[in-house]
Amino acid sequence: MRTRWLLSLTVGLPLLAVLGVVLLATRDGRQDLVLSDVVGRDAWSRSLMPGMRWATDELCGGELPCVEAVTSETLTLYRFEERDDAVAAAERFGDQGYLTGWIAVRYEPGGLSDAERTDFEYGISCINTWVGEEGQDC
Repeated sequence: MRTRWLLSLTVGLPLLAVLGVVLLATRDGRQDLVLSDVVGRDAWSRSLMPGMRWATDELCGGELPCVEAVTSETLTLYRFEERDDAVAAAERFGDQGYLTGWIAVRYEPGGLSDAERTDFEYGISCINTWVGEEGQDC
């Protein structure tokens, strides 16, 4: 009986370890990202989002099933529970939109230069992940 128990451990523990590594490697860390972790916490985000304010009650619901929203003079961030909803929102925003994980960004026309947009997209895409939305190393 003791031998069977030891055999179960020697097979079961490595199997659990492999499953754990696979789950960690395949889970996108951006899924757990909340907007309060991204905006207003440092000079970088404050400089790119002047006049920032929370707008969840105003913007989420109906057509945009977001769970958080932050708006500013330059852009608005929307966080969704379902990635498909974030994808649909970013596509709806067209050239003024960007997608990273479960967050869709809508840029205000003329709010940020192309270089500032690129900088913002790189910064937000690399939070909680090793590889950004467009495959860039973080």
